[in-house]
Amino acid sequence: MNVITQWQALSDPTRRRIFELVAAAPTAVGALADQLPISRPAVSQHLKVLSDAGLVTVEQVGTKRIYTAEVAALDTISHWLHGLWDTALDAFSVAARKEHQAMPPIPAVIKTRTVPLPQRAAYDLFTQRLDTWWPLESHSIGADTDNPTTKVHFEPRVGGRVVETRQDGQECSWADVIAWQPHHRFVVAWHPNEQPVAASILEVTFTSVDAGTELRLEHRAWEEFGDEGQNLRDGYENGWEPVLERFTDRAEST
Repeated sequence: MNVITQWQALSDPTRRRIFELVAAAPTAVGALADQLPISRPAVSQHLKVLSDAGLVTVEQVGTKRIYTAEVAALDTISHWLHGLWDTALDAFSVAARKEHQAMPPIPAVIKTRTVPLPQRAAYDLFTQRLDTWWPLESHSIGADTDNPTTKVHFEPRVGGRVVETRQDGQECSWADVIAWQPHHRFVVAWHPNEQPVAASILEVTFTSVDAGTELRLEHRAWEEFGDEGQNLRDGYENGWEPVLERFTDRAEST
């Protein structure tokens, strides 16, 4: 049976309801009419359409004609619908790849600093003691609002967050931790916004050098923000400077 014919048969809401009732239990015309706001002849007419489409079968039981749903027909429709979705998703995937390939890459923001601290101490200062040096008055969600940010902290694990706490106790997430290698590296999906629309990727590594520890910050994946990506990247190019200056100052005074 043509799946299009079956789909068309079920496009009518009354026929769909009749099919649902018959699928629940084999039923006679009279019993169906008792459950529907239409006449018995109208029910019979709808059943004929369903029968012609191969969606129901009929059996004479005594003086009654009992209708049973041909559930196997639903499998055919289901496979057809899944095929449509597969085709649509494949087309979407191809289009998305083409759009991504056509979009020029936006360079990462890369910053390096060397601080006079052992690697472990530098890592802990940046993560576990973030609250002691981060410029919350200018670089936080609550900056320049009536509900300013009072503190910020890392949740030190994969799946954890970077969270700021506002004056009234409200918490706002800046980032989600996606890699956590204590004293060497962390990676977060960075989205410091009350209503984030996308996230960039922030990776910070710590390497022991003769003068102490070299911090390398790489902020990338600006393409996730579409047309706004380049402007956002340019803002962070300058925005990380005062943040890292505070980190360096704190490291040097520790």
